[in-house]
Amino acid sequence: MVPTIQITDVQRENPQDRVFAELEILFSAAANIEAIKIFFAAKDGIKSSTQAIRDLNLTQKKYYTYLKRLIDAGLVERVNGVYQHTTLGKIGFKLAEAFMNAVTQKDRLDLIDRLSKAKNITLDETEEIMRAILKDTNIVLGDRITDILGPVRMADTWEKVVEDVVEYINKAKEEIYFATQYLDSKVVEAIFKASDRGVKFNFLISDKNQMLNGMKFLVSTFFTNPKALKTIFEIISSSNLKVRTVDLPYTFIIVDKKVAMVEVTKPYTKTFSLAFFFHNERLCERLIDSFNLLWERGNEVGMFEGLLK
Repeated sequence: MVPTIQITDVQRENPQDRVFAELEILFSAAANIEAIKIFFAAKDGIKSSTQAIRDLNLTQKKYYTYLKRLIDAGLVERVNGVYQHTTLGKIGFKLAEAFMNAVTQKDRLDLIDRLSKAKNITLDETEEIMRAILKDTNIVLGDRITDILGPVRMADTWEKVVEDVVEYINKAKEEIYFATQYLDSKVVEAIFKASDRGVKFNFLISDKNQMLNGMKFLVSTFFTNPKALKTIFEIISSSNLKVRTVDLPYTFIIVDKKVAMVEVTKPYTKTFSLAFFFHNERLCERLIDSFNLLWERGNEVGMFEGLLK
Protein backbone atom coordinates (compact mmCIF):
# COMPACT_ATOMS: atom_id res chain seq x y z
CA MET A 1 0.00 0.00 0.00
CA VAL A 2 1.32 3.46 -0.89
CA PRO A 3 2.12 5.55 2.19
CA THR A 4 -0.54 8.23 2.71
CA ILE A 5 1.02 11.68 2.57
CA GLN A 6 -0.62 14.12 4.93
CA ILE A 7 -0.73 17.63 3.44
CA THR A 8 -0.39 20.14 6.26
CA ASP A 9 -1.85 23.67 6.31
CA VAL A 10 1.66 25.04 5.72
CA GLN A 11 2.03 22.88 2.62
CA ARG A 12 -1.32 24.11 1.32
CA GLU A 13 -0.06 27.67 1.65
CA ASN A 14 3.32 26.88 0.11
CA PRO A 15 3.06 25.56 -3.50
CA GLN A 16 6.63 24.26 -3.42
CA ASP A 17 5.96 22.13 -0.33
CA ARG A 18 2.85 20.75 -2.04
CA VAL A 19 4.93 19.73 -5.06
CA PHE A 20 7.53 18.14 -2.77
CA ALA A 21 4.74 16.10 -1.14
CA GLU A 22 3.58 14.92 -4.57
CA LEU A 23 7.16 13.99 -5.46
CA GLU A 24 7.39 11.97 -2.26
CA ILE A 25 4.40 9.92 -3.43
CA LEU A 26 6.02 9.30 -6.83
CA PHE A 27 9.40 8.35 -5.37
CA SER A 28 7.77 6.07 -2.77
CA ALA A 29 5.86 4.24 -5.52
CA ALA A 30 9.12 3.37 -7.29
CA ALA A 31 11.35 3.01 -4.27
CA ASN A 32 12.46 -0.60 -4.87
CA ILE A 33 13.76 -2.78 -7.66
CA GLU A 34 10.51 -4.74 -8.07
CA ALA A 35 8.48 -1.57 -8.67
CA ILE A 36 11.10 -0.28 -11.11
CA LYS A 37 10.97 -3.54 -13.08
CA ILE A 38 7.17 -3.30 -13.38
CA PHE A 39 7.37 0.39 -14.32
CA PHE A 40 9.86 -0.35 -17.13
CA ALA A 41 7.75 -3.32 -18.32
CA ALA A 42 4.73 -1.00 -18.63
CA LYS A 43 6.52 1.03 -21.31
CA ASP A 44 5.21 -1.29 -24.05
CA GLY A 45 2.08 -2.19 -22.11
CA ILE A 46 1.53 -5.22 -19.86
CA LYS A 47 -1.13 -7.31 -21.61
CA SER A 48 -0.81 -10.37 -19.36
CA SER A 49 -0.03 -10.07 -15.68
CA THR A 50 0.61 -13.81 -15.52
CA GLN A 51 3.29 -13.51 -18.18
CA ALA A 52 4.76 -10.37 -16.55
CA ILE A 53 5.03 -12.13 -13.19
CA ARG A 54 6.98 -14.93 -14.87
CA ASP A 55 9.19 -12.62 -16.94
CA LEU A 56 10.02 -10.37 -14.00
CA ASN A 57 10.52 -13.30 -11.60
CA LEU A 58 8.15 -11.85 -9.00
CA THR A 59 5.63 -13.39 -6.65
CA GLN A 60 2.01 -12.63 -7.38
CA LYS A 61 1.72 -10.69 -4.11
CA LYS A 62 4.71 -8.46 -4.84
CA TYR A 63 3.61 -7.87 -8.42
CA TYR A 64 0.13 -6.64 -7.53
CA THR A 65 1.33 -4.69 -4.48
CA TYR A 66 3.87 -2.65 -6.44
CA LEU A 67 1.63 -2.35 -9.50
CA LYS A 68 -1.08 -0.81 -7.30
CA ARG A 69 1.45 1.69 -5.91
CA LEU A 70 2.38 2.76 -9.42
CA ILE A 71 -1.30 3.15 -10.32
CA ASP A 72 -2.10 5.10 -7.15
CA ALA A 73 0.86 7.43 -7.85
CA GLY A 74 -0.53 8.18 -11.31
CA LEU A 75 2.36 6.60 -13.21
CA VAL A 76 0.49 3.58 -14.62
CA GLU A 77 -3.13 3.06 -15.67
CA ARG A 78 -5.25 0.18 -16.98
CA VAL A 79 -6.70 0.81 -20.44
CA ASN A 80 -8.69 -1.91 -22.22
CA GLY A 81 -7.12 -4.56 -20.01
CA VAL A 82 -3.54 -3.34 -20.61
CA TYR A 83 -1.38 -1.73 -17.93
CA GLN A 84 0.49 1.19 -19.52
CA HIS A 85 2.16 4.49 -18.68
CA THR A 86 0.06 7.58 -18.09
CA THR A 87 1.29 10.87 -19.57
CA LEU A 88 3.07 11.51 -16.26
CA GLY A 89 4.46 7.99 -16.41
CA LYS A 90 5.81 8.54 -19.93
CA ILE A 91 7.64 11.66 -18.77
CA GLY A 92 8.93 9.82 -15.71
CA PHE A 93 10.13 6.94 -17.90
CA LYS A 94 12.14 9.29 -20.13
CA LEU A 95 13.77 10.83 -17.06
CA ALA A 96 14.44 7.41 -15.53
CA GLU A 97 15.94 6.15 -18.79
CA ALA A 98 18.19 9.19 -19.02
CA PHE A 99 19.30 8.81 -15.41
CA MET A 100 19.96 5.10 -15.93
CA ASN A 101 22.20 5.92 -18.90
CA ALA A 102 24.03 8.47 -16.78
CA VAL A 103 24.52 5.97 -13.93
CA THR A 104 26.20 3.52 -16.32
CA GLN A 105 28.75 6.27 -17.09
CA LYS A 106 29.24 7.42 -13.49
CA ASP A 107 33.03 7.10 -13.61
CA ARG A 108 33.19 9.38 -16.65
CA LEU A 109 30.83 11.89 -15.08
CA ASP A 110 32.97 11.95 -11.92
CA LEU A 111 35.95 12.72 -14.14
CA ILE A 112 34.04 15.62 -15.73
CA ASP A 113 33.20 16.99 -12.25
CA ARG A 114 36.90 17.03 -11.39
CA LEU A 115 37.71 18.57 -14.76
CA SER A 116 35.17 21.39 -14.34
CA LYS A 117 36.95 22.47 -11.13
CA ALA A 118 40.35 22.77 -12.80
CA LYS A 119 41.60 26.35 -12.99
CA ASN A 120 44.47 25.95 -15.42
CA ILE A 121 42.51 25.08 -18.59
CA THR A 122 40.29 27.21 -20.81
CA LEU A 123 36.61 26.71 -21.60
CA ASP A 124 37.47 25.51 -25.10
CA GLU A 125 39.93 22.95 -23.73
CA THR A 126 37.36 21.81 -21.15
CA GLU A 127 34.70 21.22 -23.80
CA GLU A 128 37.16 19.43 -26.10
CA ILE A 129 38.14 17.05 -23.31
CA MET A 130 34.47 16.56 -22.39
CA ARG A 131 33.61 15.58 -25.94
CA ALA A 132 36.48 13.09 -25.94
CA ILE A 133 35.32 11.56 -22.66
CA LEU A 134 31.71 11.21 -23.83
CA LYS A 135 32.18 10.61 -27.56
CA ASP A 136 31.10 6.94 -27.45
CA THR A 137 28.20 7.35 -24.98
CA ASN A 138 24.53 8.13 -25.48
CA ILE A 139 23.91 9.83 -22.17
CA VAL A 140 20.62 11.72 -21.89
CA LEU A 141 20.12 13.27 -25.31
CA GLY A 142 22.85 11.71 -27.45
CA ASP A 143 24.36 14.38 -29.71
CA ARG A 144 23.04 17.14 -27.46
CA ILE A 145 24.99 16.02 -24.39
CA THR A 146 26.81 19.37 -24.18
CA ASP A 147 23.43 21.08 -23.85
CA ILE A 148 22.90 19.14 -20.62
CA LEU A 149 26.43 18.87 -19.27
CA GLY A 150 28.11 21.78 -21.04
CA PRO A 151 30.99 23.38 -19.16
CA VAL A 152 30.08 26.11 -16.70
CA ARG A 153 32.58 28.54 -15.24
CA MET A 154 32.13 31.24 -12.62
CA ALA A 155 33.85 34.63 -12.43
CA ASP A 156 33.61 36.48 -9.12
CA THR A 157 35.31 39.75 -10.16
CA TRP A 158 34.34 42.20 -12.87
CA GLU A 159 37.94 42.28 -14.09
CA LYS A 160 37.75 38.53 -14.80
CA VAL A 161 34.41 38.98 -16.57
CA VAL A 162 35.91 41.67 -18.83
CA GLU A 163 38.88 39.44 -19.62
CA ASP A 164 36.66 36.50 -20.60
CA VAL A 165 34.15 38.63 -22.51
CA VAL A 166 36.97 40.14 -24.58
CA GLU A 167 38.22 36.61 -25.30
CA TYR A 168 34.76 35.54 -26.45
CA ILE A 169 34.35 38.61 -28.68
CA ASN A 170 37.80 38.06 -30.20
CA LYS A 171 36.84 34.48 -31.11
CA ALA A 172 33.40 35.39 -32.52
CA LYS A 173 32.79 34.41 -36.13
CA GLU A 174 29.18 35.29 -36.93
CA GLU A 175 27.01 37.27 -34.53
CA ILE A 176 27.05 38.69 -31.01
CA TYR A 177 24.20 39.81 -28.76
CA PHE A 178 25.46 41.95 -25.89
CA ALA A 179 23.31 43.61 -23.22
CA THR A 180 25.29 45.41 -20.54
CA GLN A 181 24.93 47.89 -17.73
CA TYR A 182 28.68 48.49 -17.70
CA LEU A 183 31.34 49.12 -20.31
CA ASP A 184 35.11 48.91 -20.46
CA SER A 185 37.50 50.40 -23.02
CA LYS A 186 38.93 46.92 -23.71
CA VAL A 187 35.45 45.65 -24.52
CA VAL A 188 34.76 48.61 -26.82
CA GLU A 189 37.99 47.95 -28.69
CA ALA A 190 37.12 44.24 -29.03
CA ILE A 191 33.65 45.18 -30.32
CA PHE A 192 35.10 47.32 -33.11
CA LYS A 193 37.66 44.70 -34.05
CA ALA A 194 34.91 42.06 -34.27
CA SER A 195 32.72 44.37 -36.37
CA ASP A 196 35.68 45.06 -38.65
CA ARG A 197 36.00 41.26 -39.17
CA GLY A 198 32.40 41.19 -40.37
CA VAL A 199 30.85 39.94 -37.13
CA LYS A 200 27.30 41.25 -36.68
CA PHE A 201 26.93 43.04 -33.37
CA ASN A 202 23.62 43.74 -31.62
CA PHE A 203 24.33 45.96 -28.63
CA LEU A 204 22.04 47.01 -25.80
CA ILE A 205 23.28 49.37 -23.10
CA SER A 206 21.52 51.07 -20.21
CA ASP A 207 23.38 54.38 -20.60
CA LYS A 208 24.25 55.61 -24.10
CA ASN A 209 26.90 57.95 -22.69
CA GLN A 210 28.95 54.90 -21.67
CA MET A 211 29.04 53.69 -25.26
CA LEU A 212 29.71 57.15 -26.67
CA ASN A 213 32.49 57.78 -24.16
CA GLY A 214 34.01 54.43 -25.07
CA MET A 215 33.95 55.34 -28.76
CA LYS A 216 35.43 58.77 -28.06
CA PHE A 217 38.23 57.05 -26.17
CA LEU A 218 38.82 54.75 -29.14
CA VAL A 219 38.80 57.66 -31.60
CA SER A 220 41.25 59.63 -29.46
CA THR A 221 43.52 56.55 -29.21
CA PHE A 222 43.77 56.29 -33.01
CA PHE A 223 43.60 60.03 -33.70
CA THR A 224 47.02 60.04 -35.38
CA ASN A 225 46.20 56.95 -37.45
CA PRO A 226 43.95 58.03 -40.36
CA LYS A 227 43.48 54.46 -41.58
CA ALA A 228 42.27 53.25 -38.19
CA LEU A 229 39.98 56.27 -37.82
CA LYS A 230 38.48 55.59 -41.24
CA THR A 231 37.81 51.99 -40.25
CA ILE A 232 36.07 53.09 -37.03
CA PHE A 233 33.76 55.49 -38.85
CA GLU A 234 33.01 52.88 -41.51
CA ILE A 235 31.97 50.43 -38.80
CA ILE A 236 29.75 53.04 -37.10
CA SER A 237 27.94 53.73 -40.36
CA SER A 238 27.62 50.04 -41.38
CA SER A 239 24.79 47.61 -40.57
CA ASN A 240 27.16 45.31 -38.67
CA LEU A 241 26.98 47.40 -35.50
CA LYS A 242 23.51 48.11 -34.13
CA VAL A 243 23.13 49.91 -30.81
CA ARG A 244 20.09 50.71 -28.68
CA THR A 245 19.57 51.88 -25.10
CA VAL A 246 17.11 50.30 -22.67
CA ASP A 247 16.75 49.77 -18.92
CA LEU A 248 18.53 46.45 -18.36
CA PRO A 249 17.85 43.99 -15.49
CA TYR A 250 21.35 42.44 -15.73
CA THR A 251 24.26 42.00 -18.12
CA PHE A 252 24.54 39.09 -20.56
CA ILE A 253 26.23 38.19 -23.83
CA ILE A 254 25.64 35.49 -26.45
CA VAL A 255 28.37 34.64 -28.97
CA ASP A 256 27.59 32.71 -32.17
CA LYS A 257 24.49 31.23 -30.46
CA LYS A 258 26.76 28.76 -28.64
CA VAL A 259 28.43 30.53 -25.71
CA ALA A 260 26.85 32.82 -23.13
CA MET A 261 27.68 34.84 -20.04
CA VAL A 262 25.04 35.84 -17.49
CA GLU A 263 25.60 38.24 -14.62
CA VAL A 264 24.14 37.69 -11.15
CA THR A 265 23.49 40.95 -9.30
CA LYS A 266 23.30 41.62 -5.57
CA PRO A 267 19.67 41.48 -4.36
CA TYR A 268 19.26 45.03 -3.05
CA THR A 269 21.90 47.18 -4.73
CA LYS A 270 21.58 45.47 -8.16
CA THR A 271 25.36 45.78 -8.51
CA PHE A 272 27.67 43.07 -9.84
CA SER A 273 28.05 39.98 -7.67
CA LEU A 274 29.36 37.25 -9.99
CA ALA A 275 28.88 35.84 -13.49
CA PHE A 276 28.50 32.43 -15.08
CA PHE A 277 29.84 31.37 -18.48
CA PHE A 278 28.02 28.58 -20.33
CA HIS A 279 28.51 26.46 -23.44
CA ASN A 280 24.81 25.78 -23.88
CA GLU A 281 22.87 26.32 -27.11
CA ARG A 282 19.43 26.08 -25.51
CA LEU A 283 20.31 28.71 -22.93
CA CYS A 284 21.63 30.91 -25.74
CA GLU A 285 18.32 30.59 -27.59
CA ARG A 286 16.40 31.70 -24.50
CA LEU A 287 18.74 34.61 -23.86
CA ILE A 288 18.40 35.75 -27.48
CA ASP A 289 14.61 35.74 -27.01
CA SER A 290 15.05 37.93 -23.93
CA PHE A 291 17.45 40.18 -25.84
CA ASN A 292 14.95 40.64 -28.69
CA LEU A 293 12.18 41.62 -26.26
CA LEU A 294 14.46 44.24 -24.71
CA TRP A 295 15.56 45.37 -28.19
CA GLU A 296 11.96 46.13 -29.17
CA ARG A 297 11.65 48.43 -26.15
CA GLY A 298 14.99 50.16 -26.79
CA ASN A 299 15.86 53.49 -28.39
CA GLU A 300 18.29 54.01 -31.26
CA VAL A 301 21.64 55.60 -30.44
CA GLY A 302 22.83 58.33 -32.83
CA MET A 303 26.53 57.47 -33.08
CA PHE A 304 27.79 60.37 -35.16
CA GLU A 305 25.71 62.89 -33.25
CA GLY A 306 27.12 61.65 -29.96
CA LEU A 307 30.71 61.74 -31.20
CA LEU A 308 30.36 65.32 -32.40
CA LYS A 309 29.19 66.61 -29.01
